[in-house]
Amino acid sequence: MAGAPAAPKNWRVVGTSTDGKKVSTQVKAISRSRARQMAMEQGIKVTTIGEYNGLMSLELGEKVTGAILLQVTRQLSAFTSAGIPILQALQLLSESTKSKLMASTLESMVDDVRDGATLAKAAGEHKAVFPEYYVAILGAAERTGDLSGTFDTLAIYLERDLAAARAVKSAMYYPAVLSLLGVTAIIVLSTVVLPKFKTFFVSLDTELPPATATLLAVTNFVGAYWPAIVAVIVLSVVGIQAWRRTDGGRLATDSFMLKLPVFGSIFQLVALERFCRILGSLNDTGVPLTDALKLSSEVMGNRAYQIAVEKTRDGVIAGRGLAEPLADTKMFPQEAVQIFRVGEQSGLLTQQLKHAAVFYTGEVDYKLKNLTALIEPIVLLVIGGGTGFVAVALVSAMYGIYSSQSLGG
Repeated sequence: MAGAPAAPKNWRVVGTSTDGKKVSTQVKAISRSRARQMAMEQGIKVTTIGEYNGLMSLELGEKVTGAILLQVTRQLSAFTSAGIPILQALQLLSESTKSKLMASTLESMVDDVRDGATLAKAAGEHKAVFPEYYVAILGAAERTGDLSGTFDTLAIYLERDLAAARAVKSAMYYPAVLSLLGVTAIIVLSTVVLPKFKTFFVSLDTELPPATATLLAVTNFVGAYWPAIVAVIVLSVVGIQAWRRTDGGRLATDSFMLKLPVFGSIFQLVALERFCRILGSLNDTGVPLTDALKLSSEVMGNRAYQIAVEKTRDGVIAGRGLAEPLADTKMFPQEAVQIFRVGEQSGLLTQQLKHAAVFYTGEVDYKLKNLTALIEPIVLLVIGGGTGFVAVALVSAMYGIYSSQSLGG
């Protein structure tokens, strides 16, 4: 007896019609390939297609964490090293992963690859799962044919990014607890203790000391207008996020992040490490330098550095070499430029890039290990300043009461 037929699914199709207009529609079919065929029969040139489940779609309700992506990448590396075809590897992983979104994504990739899409293009259809640099490196891998080695490289990047994120979170725990205690103390003193002093001063028909009056005025303002303050903060955050989605907004915010105290140097080192490691890997596999620079620019995670590498690529195309246009961007430290220059002159650019990647890896690790020590003085200064001001307000109030009683007595 034949098994029950597969239930049809809803697919969201985006493409262009015969007259060149953008089209977005829904198709019900048992598979992605069948949905693509149905859309093409309607005269739609399909650009993207994905399973659609309305507002409760999996891609809106779930997120693939870095740990899950790392695990899948390691498994893909093991499977491809063992000679298992990529389609079979993707199918096996879709059946074994515990993440519903990752399973759905891998199943979609299987359909896309079967339909003739490249692995990079299939992954690029799922931007919520695969970062831009991941897709870019896959594209380079398909040119060279070294999928196993590429998955190893990706696993290294993902593992380092995950370790860096965990190190930052771990380093922030102590300052966060310290900040929470400090803010709580300030709020309690400002809203519970100081108002009692105000009542006492009113009964004595005496003016509050300036520090106490200032703190109470701020507390009263926040208490009276906190809904408006919260609304302004929320709207500001939403506005900044929307602005960041624009090219100018992303460039401005990424440039600002590079100038932040403590964190700015870490962001710079991470970008330099990624650039050196990926450019070295691509150069080692025979990818032309101009193509390698284009791919490397997409993995740096910072728009300011991306533009700098794109300008460097223009200089390479113009025949100026690598080191000179790189130095002209003013985004790379002198030691990095010198490393590239020596590599160019000696013909050992790949080795020099790998040495630079190891150096910057060590610098990033050192910075992350000492992050708590670097952040602590800033937190103590801010919290100490706020607590100190509250303490001055309290002491001023108590001294004012003492003076009033002494004069009255």
